[in-house]
Amino acid sequence: MDRSRASAAGRDETLTTLGGSACPVCRAAARPRIDLGDFRLFHCARCGCWSSDALARGARTSFEPHAYFANADADRARWDDLLRRVQPDGSPPVRALDVGCGRGDFLRFVGGRAPSAERFGIELDPARAQDARSADPSARIAVGPVATALAELPGRFDLITLWDAFEHLADPAFDLCALSARLAPGGALFVQTIHEDSVVPRLGRALYAASAGRWRGPARRTHEAHHLVFFSRSGLHRLADQAGLAIRELWFDRLASQRMDGGRALVAATAALLAVENALGNGLFVNVLLERA
Repeated sequence: MDRSRASAAGRDETLTTLGGSACPVCRAAARPRIDLGDFRLFHCARCGCWSSDALARGARTSFEPHAYFANADADRARWDDLLRRVQPDGSPPVRALDVGCGRGDFLRFVGGRAPSAERFGIELDPARAQDARSADPSARIAVGPVATALAELPGRFDLITLWDAFEHLADPAFDLCALSARLAPGGALFVQTIHEDSVVPRLGRALYAASAGRWRGPARRTHEAHHLVFFSRSGLHRLADQAGLAIRELWFDRLASQRMDGGRALVAATAALLAVENALGNGLFVNVLLERA
């Protein structure tokens, strides 16, 4: 991912993600709380969200998530579930936009369920965008930051999705407002993102604090440099309100074990921990289905 292109015209350079000290969710002052060497994590007391200055400082992620991209089919049940939640009568979307579409897996899925649906994607990485075009020539893929790429796409959309993309945005409030403005009447906007109040990121932060900052590994692995903002429920409600949206549904999920990188024992232990957490009503992923307020 070409992270240097994430800062587009109109962005607020005072944000922590862009080198300042303002929370990218609510614009309150955020405090640096965790120093991971080549980047820091900031906490906002007002909305409870965390953010990173990894983009501004040029930090790189510590591993390439090969399993994540190689096992997209593991999410098919989630995709089916979302389409049922959006339209319980089973009617397919007419115009769908997937933001952070990667190699186009979700767009191809929509095309399989509704061949007549117009399919659009936004992707920051040109190579992945080309993969998406090759895999689904009927889809129109725009390359670049959200607001810039959105200007290249026509009309409004009755389904806009951000699967594991929201946490990559330097200014999620700005981008959500731009997407909200392109939502068709009666349409739905869906976000799946990292839930900072999940047990896994909490554990990473707790181990850093317990070791007085000497044990950085767990906090870094749970807050990798390619993720810029880590959301609380309060922060997501605030973002929705700022964008003129209302939360229709909110539910929790977890990362499929097939999409986890790491040793077999680590993957098994993490999967078990996330399964227990899910059973107790929480999760590493928070899913938010939004509509016009």
